[in-house]
Amino acid sequence: MNIRNVLAGVALTAATVVAGAAPVVYEGVLVPSVPDTGSVGGFSWFLETGAQIDFWRFAGVAGQTVTFDVSRLNGNLDPAMSFYSGITSADTSLFKAGSSWGGMTFIGSLDDEHPPALTPGPGGDPFGSFVLPTTGNYTIAIGGFDSTDAGSYPYRVTLTTTAVVAVPEPSTWAMFTIGLAGVGYLRRRKRA
Repeated sequence: MNIRNVLAGVALTAATVVAGAAPVVYEGVLVPSVPDTGSVGGFSWFLETGAQIDFWRFAGVAGQTVTFDVSRLNGNLDPAMSFYSGITSADTSLFKAGSSWGGMTFIGSLDDEHPPALTPGPGGDPFGSFVLPTTGNYTIAIGGFDSTDAGSYPYRVTLTTTAVVAVPEPSTWAMFTIGLAGVGYLRRRKRA
């Protein structure tokens, strides 16, 4: 009978863990220059509580500069942001604010780079730019760092991008002419 109770307890614990597991669900796709809003837990980024983090995704091109502006909409929130290459459907309990996780590669984080513009409160707001290393999908994770409490608070995020400037390739004829001039120069030096 005692073994039966132990097995039942183990089964119940396993079922609770599985039921508590939640894959990352993206709030949406960030569109350049179009603000989006969400709501996060006050200490979720700091404590790496993935269930209270908002995840956003977007696609980018290698060499493109992206700028993130996250603004609190409630004075109790101190927002922070992590930036990753790739997207994921991993369990939110695996969330890591400052390292790679869930098959994504950590690129960097932002916190307190900009004074709270709209609503005063603890710390500053995330603001900064990154140059995209590859063409593909990217993820940002927004949560609370040193907020006044663990409540759920709103924020606004805006992504801006700059176009990738293509380096012009020299004309084929120009390269051919330079090559012929080089050959001619070498022949003259050899004769002299």
